[in-house]
Amino acid sequence: MKCYFQGFTRVENEEFDFNGYVSFVIPELGIRFKGQYNGLQDECEYASLLALLEFIELNNHLFKDRRVEIFGNNFKVVSQVNAEASPNRALEPFCNMARGYRKKIPYTLNWIPSDENMAQDGLII
Repeated sequence: MKCYFQGFTRVENEEFDFNGYVSFVIPELGIRFKGQYNGLQDECEYASLLALLEFIELNNHLFKDRRVEIFGNNFKVVSQVNAEASPNRALEPFCNMARGYRKKIPYTLNWIPSDENMAQDGLII
């Protein structure tokens, strides 16, 4: 089952309590999630991936006996989780959590171009 994630940060603006959004989409199930997040761009990306992985774990009956393919357009995050690059100290806890989910959920994580990421639809404010 194909799943997509995207994090987005907007320009710093003190009138908002949150500076970013997390989003994931699971088209086959008709699921689209979007929530607020406060963090840097890569942190928002990781938070989006982790929200998706938590959703999959909590709803494992929907994914049972199905191959889970996750796609994101942040090359750094995808490379770090796939152990092709090392995260910096600030991102290491996020990366370790995403890697830890592989013990519970057999998933693949792949990079796609931004224009193919279904999770980014409507994120730019």
